[in-house]
Amino acid sequence: MPYDSQNMGRGQGPSRNAGGRRGGAPSGGSRPRERVDLGGSYHGPRGTQQRYGSRGIRGRRGPSIQKGLGNGGYPLRSRNINFQGGRGRRSADRRMLILGALALVLLVLLVVGVSSCVKGCSNGSDEPAAGQNQIDSRVAAGVTDELTNRFKTELDRNEKLSQIAANANAYDDTSLLELALDVPESIDFVANYPNAQKSGQAYSDAVSKGTAPELYDWDIRWGAVAYGEHPLAVSGSGPTAFSMAYMGLTGSADKTPADMAALASGQNFATGDSGTDGAFFEAAAEGLGLQVKSHESSSANLTEVLDAGTYLLVEAKAGTLTETAHWVLLVTENADSTVVVYDPTSPEISRRSWAPSTLASACDKFYSVTLKPTDGTSAGTDAQ
Repeated sequence: MPYDSQNMGRGQGPSRNAGGRRGGAPSGGSRPRERVDLGGSYHGPRGTQQRYGSRGIRGRRGPSIQKGLGNGGYPLRSRNINFQGGRGRRSADRRMLILGALALVLLVLLVVGVSSCVKGCSNGSDEPAAGQNQIDSRVAAGVTDELTNRFKTELDRNEKLSQIAANANAYDDTSLLELALDVPESIDFVANYPNAQKSGQAYSDAVSKGTAPELYDWDIRWGAVAYGEHPLAVSGSGPTAFSMAYMGLTGSADKTPADMAALASGQNFATGDSGTDGAFFEAAAEGLGLQVKSHESSSANLTEVLDAGTYLLVEAKAGTLTETAHWVLLVTENADSTVVVYDPTSPEISRRSWAPSTLASACDKFYSVTLKPTDGTSAGTDAQ
């Protein structure tokens, strides 16, 4: 079919009019379509494929498109398109959500586990399991309450003793460490000594006239008070024994061992092997409403003075009642003629009854302590 070569410009093929006719002017006098020059030569679909050279698109022959430029057209810029960008962000967000959920689950499990452990430990200490001793699980089941309590006391002391040993360098006075080892009853005091109040405290227990209370040097209310070169817990047997006699005679608790120690220190009587010079008792007696007399030590004298209803202060020599020299208070005589002794340094000595001859041989002299007479007469006995 012939066609007009003049109307077939570069890049143009045969045109169709509205009626579908090829070539010619459109019917009805309509305006012919304008030709659009796309640049380069165009000879129809086949011509286009043939015009690209070996370096062109898909390796076809014809002029190649280089450096992003068309043939006289606009510059082309290469640009990487990440078709998976949105999907990657969504995947990252999903992973973060999963990790956060796992972390939350682990945290909950950790809290539940710790709570269960604490509850289990608490239940184990407060509520012994069936078959265990209901007072102290460290003691076998079936043991009497009395024995269990005794075991409990000793076991607790052993724990405190371990504490003392581990902190032994916190004690400036090693005599306190020796006290804990020699006298188990003092372990609680020694364990608490580094943080104990170093001043005397009031004695709040009930006191009745005619009955001397049983006191010990290491009582927390006065044991940490300095006396002489040591704490009163170690060297205060003289003030403590004198305080027991005073309370028993007057029925008043206003003169504690710490108060007696202050009197002795103020008058320079905090000396001697036992920590207190016996002359202190005679010097301090009048100001306390007491009367103190010294007696040569013998079994007969000791029994006679004690039977008169007085208290006796005895300075036991080292190696007699205990290994060290110290003061004790003889309280009364038993029906079997043995003597009740309150030893402020040793509960073991206090638990025993002693023969007058043993006590008399432990000292060179002793001191009787009575209330000061109000009618001018002498109290006590004239035994020398």
